[in-house]
Amino acid sequence: MQSFTCSKAVSVWPGSLSISRIFLIGLLAFSTPLTRTGAAPLCACPCGLAWNLCQDSTVCGYCLYYGVIGSTTTNRLDVGKTNLVTLNNLFTATNYFFYVTAYNSSGTESPPSVVMYYTPQALSALNLSRLVSGIVSLHFLTATGAACHVEFTPTLSPPQWQTLASAKADAYGNVTITDPLSGNQSARFYRTARP
Repeated sequence: MQSFTCSKAVSVWPGSLSISRIFLIGLLAFSTPLTRTGAAPLCACPCGLAWNLCQDSTVCGYCLYYGVIGSTTTNRLDVGKTNLVTLNNLFTATNYFFYVTAYNSSGTESPPSVVMYYTPQALSALNLSRLVSGIVSLHFLTATGAACHVEFTPTLSPPQWQTLASAKADAYGNVTITDPLSGNQSARFYRTARP
């Protein structure tokens, strides 16, 4: 049986790969915590994983392995020579594990990287951009096709939350809403939600 190891280790696990980062695509800060009732799992916003490339010239590609902690099922995703992948099929409030292997031309895989753990969010942080005349553009990410809405209040003591707009996420999980009245008020606070 042939063994295969990356020649330059990038983690404390000898001869292996290391997932160097895991992130929500477009995450800047945390949104208001989401509350939801019901038994159906809620799809998470897109999640990106990246790892250090192996310097061994015989590496032909990488495989990402992931699954739910405690489950006997592990998913395998061959990503080719890229070191960045976006997952759109994860669920919120679910604890996942991830690891990566490299493979050579005969399909022999390296030992696995160090395992990384992650619990995805339903919504990314809300990113605000001021446009002309004080109008604010609000952008965030959620699951592809998910219905969601943005609420606003002019004060936090006490808050008087009102729906600004509802929308569905595009094919990449993007939602953008503009607030044309934001320039007419001295203060405006926002939060996002999904039903």
